[in-house]
Amino acid sequence: MPQTIKSNFDLQKMFGKPIEEVDAIIANKEKQINKINIPKKDGTLRKVIAPGKDLKYVQKSLYWRLFGKYKPHNAAHGFVPKRGISTNADSHVGANSVIKIDISNFFDSISVDHLKNCLFGNKHICRDCKHYDRMMVDGACDPSLYRNKKTNYKFKCDEIKAVFIPGYCEKTGYSSLFLRVIELCTYNGFTAQGFPTSPVIANIVLKGFDQTMTKYCEEYNIQYTRYADDLAFSSKTLSKQELQKIIKQKVYRQLWGYGFKANKKKTCAKSKSGRLKICGVVVNEKKNVQRDKVKLFRAKVHHAIVKFAENTTKKRIKSLKGWASFLMSINKEQGQKYMNQLVAFETQKFKS
Repeated sequence: MPQTIKSNFDLQKMFGKPIEEVDAIIANKEKQINKINIPKKDGTLRKVIAPGKDLKYVQKSLYWRLFGKYKPHNAAHGFVPKRGISTNADSHVGANSVIKIDISNFFDSISVDHLKNCLFGNKHICRDCKHYDRMMVDGACDPSLYRNKKTNYKFKCDEIKAVFIPGYCEKTGYSSLFLRVIELCTYNGFTAQGFPTSPVIANIVLKGFDQTMTKYCEEYNIQYTRYADDLAFSSKTLSKQELQKIIKQKVYRQLWGYGFKANKKKTCAKSKSGRLKICGVVVNEKKNVQRDKVKLFRAKVHHAIVKFAENTTKKRIKSLKGWASFLMSINKEQGQKYMNQLVAFETQKFKS
């Protein structure tokens, strides 16, 4: 019988469920997965891995109790509270030139190894460890150097042993948090688009990249922001050609160093002589939504509340209100006008 070593963490608190139920979810993970294909603008299909009810519950628990404490870099605007497409565009308003670079197969490129780096030595996570006070030195986790055989730390981290030593848990009876997190937050070795934990893990993984690119861009007075896998760079003084020369190859190399690859076909550089857009927001002189898209939205609202009002459903109104909210985040006065129309129609037609 192996000796039993208790976990360094309160596992039930982390997962929000008894550990027996969590292990059952892991053992039957394939049954907890729903594969969905969503059509993209280019005609191809976006593969989304949607978790089932129990798996999603545990992932959301990990999001709030483990990863939610983490603060992303200021350049990151995707999946960050109080930030979004609108704040992502702010830094680029009035630019002379813009270059946009897309990360290829973003979530499918975030591997188990990336996730391990998120977990080990992360002070936001290690603070929940019962050995935290004894392990942390100058903000660094001593056991993260476990494989350095020349140093004999008194409190070697069992989580590192569990992940890197084959059969460690079976031999000692240790109940590992990290091994379970890795299983719950990945599918076939990678994070999945559709898992609640994938966006925050992506921001943790790319924090080093965000720091490097921000520091590099400051040298040339270039603005850098990232919304998920969309990277945006702008300058108020450099031409499109000058901006490309400074940025493009540097970004390609840095992404490669972090285990990612740029989708070179989607790399796009433009100057202010044309329309400059960052994640769909026009930034030439002020933030705005493309005029033809606003006209199309106006027509949709008119059809919903006037022309074909008798056929309009609650679901349709909800969808239109979502787009009105987006418009309000960019142009408050314009968006509020359509929101008021939709709310008034909804109240009148669906009043109880």
